[in-house]
Amino acid sequence: MTAKGGLGVTIFLGIFIGLVAYAGADSFEYNSHGRRDPFVSLVGPEKPVAAKLADITSAEDIRLEGIVSGAKGEMAAMMNGEMIKVNDKIGYIVVKSITKAGVILTVGGKEYELKLPEEGGKKE
Repeated sequence: MTAKGGLGVTIFLGIFIGLVAYAGADSFEYNSHGRRDPFVSLVGPEKPVAAKLADITSAEDIRLEGIVSGAKGEMAAMMNGEMIKVNDKIGYIVVKSITKAGVILTVGGKEYELKLPEEGGKKE
């Protein structure tokens, strides 16, 4: 029993040391094998998000993160981490319409259209 238990501990320590050495490697390259890379954002390149929609005074500070449709066809969008729907008024922002492709809103009285980025962060 002792020899068998000692062999198990030796194998475990060998694997553990190998994992620690691998984790300390300088770089890691992911190979997606032709599939979508799960490490690439679906909603566009990461950029700093303004604190809250109520604090925004410029359309450039708004990040459209996703659009959802309810069972009855009502639409909502996720912007800067907050769910919004048509006719919402948040600070300087008024949501005019939401479609599957994007959101039309006004910021300080000026109208903007925000389109949902394609997979991998490319805008249409």
